[in-house]
Amino acid sequence: MSSNSLENPFRPPDQKTGIPSELTGRFLDSATTQALTEALREDEPSKSEPQPNLPPADISMTGKEQREVENETFWSRQRYIEWAESFGEDESWVNNTFKFQPDGTTIVERDLVLERKRIKQLPVGLIEVKGGLGISHNPFLKLNGYPKKVGGSFLCRSNNILSPQGMPEEIVGDISFRSSHLTSLIGLPDKLMGDLSLSHNQLENLDGISKEISGDLSLTGNNQLTSLEVLRGVKIGRDLSLRDIPATEIPAGIEIRGVICLNASQTDLIADARAKGYQIEIV
Repeated sequence: MSSNSLENPFRPPDQKTGIPSELTGRFLDSATTQALTEALREDEPSKSEPQPNLPPADISMTGKEQREVENETFWSRQRYIEWAESFGEDESWVNNTFKFQPDGTTIVERDLVLERKRIKQLPVGLIEVKGGLGISHNPFLKLNGYPKKVGGSFLCRSNNILSPQGMPEEIVGDISFRSSHLTSLIGLPDKLMGDLSLSHNQLENLDGISKEISGDLSLTGNNQLTSLEVLRGVKIGRDLSLRDIPATEIPAGIEIRGVICLNASQTDLIADARAKGYQIEIV
C-alpha cells in the first residue's frame, strides 16, 4: 500500500516529502541523525494527530427491527378482557368465546365474528378458530400472525391492509380480501382450499399469488392491474373473474377448469383469451 493512500484528502499537501530522519540522513552523520530522531520522538504517534471518523458500533438494526425480533408473550386472561371491553364486550363474553389452554394459548370452538368492532389486532396466543373468522370493516386492523389456523372461511373485507402478511397460516374455507386496499399479495398461502376474492383492490401485479386455488379466483375491479403474467401455471379449480381490469393480454398455461369472466368492453382481453383457447363468459 502506498503511503499516500492514507493521507487525508481534505488536508493541503506538505511542501516537503519524507519524514525528518529521511531528510536529515542525507546531510548529517548517523550519530547526529539518531539524536535528532529521538529528540523529535517521531517513532511515537502524535496525540494531536486527527483520527479517522469511525461508524457507530452497531448500525445494522433499527429500533423498529429490534422490537420486531423481540418475542411478545401470550396475552393473559385480563388482557383478553380489556381487549373485549374496548369494543363493548365483557368478561363473560371472553369466558364463553375463548378456551384457555395450559400453555397460555387459546382456542375458539366455533365461528368468531369481529366485524365493525374497530379492533387493531387479534389476541396474541389465539392459536385456532375452529369455525370461520370474520374481521371485516375494521379500518385500524393489522394482521399479526394470529390465529394460526381457521377451520372455516376467512373474511377480511373493507379494511386498510396493504398485504396479506400476518394472515392465518392454514385456512380450510374461502378467503376474501375484497376492498381492503391491497397493493401486494406477498403472504398468501401457496395452496388454498376454497375461493379467493381479491376484487376491488389496488394491485398493479400479482406477485405472491397462490399457486393452487381450489375454487374461484376474483380479480375484478383492480383498475391498476396491467399484467397477468404471474398467472402462468396457476391452477384454478373453478372460474377466473377479470372484469373491469386494464390488462389486455392473458398468459397461456393457466390450468383453469371453469371460465374466464369478462365485460363486453374488454375487447382486447376477450380476443386474446379466445386466441389462447380459454372458455370465456361475457357478463
